[in-house]
Amino acid sequence: MMLQRLTKKSQEVKPKAQADWLGFCKGVRTYVQRASLMKMSQKTGAKQLMPLRVAVEHISSKLAMKIAAALAAFTLAAANISAMPASEEAQIQAIADARNLWKDEFVALRDKGQLPQPYLLNMDPGQTCFAVTDLDGNGRLELLFRHVDYLKWKVGSVPYAFHQIPTAVAMAVYEVGADGRLARLPVTEDGCGAPDLIGLDVSHPILEDGVRWYPVRTQQIYKVKYGYFYYIIAHQRVAIKDGRVMLKMLADEHGYYNIYDVDRFEEVATSINIYDGNPAHKEMLPADFRQTAFYQEFDRSYTPRGTVHWISGSELNSNPHKALLSSYQGFVSGVMDGMG
Repeated sequence: MMLQRLTKKSQEVKPKAQADWLGFCKGVRTYVQRASLMKMSQKTGAKQLMPLRVAVEHISSKLAMKIAAALAAFTLAAANISAMPASEEAQIQAIADARNLWKDEFVALRDKGQLPQPYLLNMDPGQTCFAVTDLDGNGRLELLFRHVDYLKWKVGSVPYAFHQIPTAVAMAVYEVGADGRLARLPVTEDGCGAPDLIGLDVSHPILEDGVRWYPVRTQQIYKVKYGYFYYIIAHQRVAIKDGRVMLKMLADEHGYYNIYDVDRFEEVATSINIYDGNPAHKEMLPADFRQTAFYQEFDRSYTPRGTVHWISGSELNSNPHKALLSSYQGFVSGVMDGMG
């Protein structure tokens, strides 16, 4: 089975297109030279070259059609070459130079009088991190931001693990466009809300109708009155297509925590649903849910493992080019459709 690479080598296209065109031109020139028929003079017997115009008239209409088709193909190839993404290094620099755009992900960097992004008001700015990827495999790099907030309870008053479960998450995705400029991408979602991108699994993207979907699990905790802590676990898919981020909710689990000590607690599921249209997949018991093909496939591990290299937002602000390059060098895509 063949491993499908998730990056394109745009440098391989241009030399081949040039070589094909040069070969074509050389062939046409040779034909025209040979088609310059030698005409024997009835009086002198001397050979006279027919004018080039006459020679061209001898080219068959069939060949003329081939020439026109070849010219059209070359024009299209040239257009495709010009539309190819810039080198990775050039894109890294373009992202670094677009600081005035992505600085909006940091409340402290907003311009005087500028209102921060609404979702940032509920996030801990010290927890913001970023990553550089190419999730859609189009050769144009993406800049991902992950925003999060955690419980602000005194250590020891709640289980230690609770301090690592987000109470709120948000995201932002930027991509280098065909024009070489960075732009923020709009998001299309089905009401499921933003996923926690740090859980993005790039080890086995699923290809459907030309779209690469990546699974991501998001767990959040929230407190209600009387001191009870509840949780929700969302199983989602994320994709980027045609300059737009797409989100899909596949399944979710709701429940609460039984707390016994700061290092001992249990999750008690109250509702588990898989949104696949199967009535048997509604209000499932935890044991039944974990036996489904969906659950087992969602967490399946493939080799080689894919990775997204997340880096603190403070490093991006300190040295953008170095931080961006470091993150992208740590990005490793996995296998397509589980086929390796």
